[in-house]
Amino acid sequence: MNKLKATLLTKTGLNRVLIRLSHEIMEKHASIENLALIGIRTRGEIIAKRIKLEKDIQKWITKNPDYHQKTIITVPVVVHVVYNAPQENISDQQIQSQIDVLNKDYRRTNIDNIMTPSVWTSIAADCEIEFCLASTDPNGNNTNGITRTQTTTSSFSMQGDPVKDASSGGKDAWPNNDYLNIWVCKLSGGLLGYATTPFGSIGSDDGVVIGYSYFGTMGTVQNPYNKGRTATHEVGHWLNLEHLWGGGWGSCGNDNVSDTPTQEEENYGCPAFPHNANSCNTTNSNGDMFMNYMDYSNDGCMNLFTQGQKTRMIAAISQSRQNLLNHNLCGGGTSDIDELITSKRALIKIVDILGREVKLPLEKNRTLFYIYEDGTVEKKMLIE
Repeated sequence: MNKLKATLLTKTGLNRVLIRLSHEIMEKHASIENLALIGIRTRGEIIAKRIKLEKDIQKWITKNPDYHQKTIITVPVVVHVVYNAPQENISDQQIQSQIDVLNKDYRRTNIDNIMTPSVWTSIAADCEIEFCLASTDPNGNNTNGITRTQTTTSSFSMQGDPVKDASSGGKDAWPNNDYLNIWVCKLSGGLLGYATTPFGSIGSDDGVVIGYSYFGTMGTVQNPYNKGRTATHEVGHWLNLEHLWGGGWGSCGNDNVSDTPTQEEENYGCPAFPHNANSCNTTNSNGDMFMNYMDYSNDGCMNLFTQGQKTRMIAAISQSRQNLLNHNLCGGGTSDIDELITSKRALIKIVDILGREVKLPLEKNRTLFYIYEDGTVEKKMLIE
């Protein structure tokens, strides 16, 4: 059966829709980019807006060549659960499990960071971006950062963004300049999720949409998209990251990030490293960075953003999402890195560089990885 693969500039009132189909393989993030530009009527205007943002991003990066984040940027999140069947009304615990994944992936405390090939560990980034369920709603009232809306709509498509509109059976957004709005619902057409990118006006349809079967790490999630990486990927788009292969399909394009290898096309499943070496007429024996969150590999095979991607996301926040830099919607807003308190952690196990569990007594002069209950990993070596 043919599966849908779509690159869409979604139609929210005025926007045009571009659809591309392929066969045989279901796409990891089938909907890719929902640009959702309010008030943009022509393709020419879309291109102009995108070019302008890219110039602004590159100008910011040029002016900040040695930029080092001194504070952790905390993004306030509201999750809108829009459900028809009872199983679509996912639990608070499942929602929190997704927030936990975002925090681990964007801070590089994900337990599988030890699987990053050694050739890229030096550029794997702690993005210094965190996420919280908002503790204050738009009216200044206390909230748990979750809304729940029962609908008569059996499933939602990407075209027209009906899940973001109460009049179409969905849920209206909270102020988009202040919150990351994430809608969780049943998506039609085999879609896993989609996101808006931050160019043009930030409108009422700005945010991320994820299928209820791919959100978080428990409850209704389905293998192989059961580790929360659909949201990690789509929030990357929301922060202006592109796919590693750039625009289009099989394009050997440019993702506007200097430290990601040129890549011919998207990857699926869980390739072995190195994969697709020297593609796109390059001399690149390491091949594709298929474990990057902006590829389409299975959730369990993804484990990093790069320093270049981090810089691009921070630049996008500074240029287009400035309200994230100063707020009190999480009960404290951004916090100095030096002020973070490290709690006591329970050690789960110790593994070697191949992921094999190591028992006591430990050998000396051997690199080992200590994996803790909170998802953090420490690299240690006993020196003789």
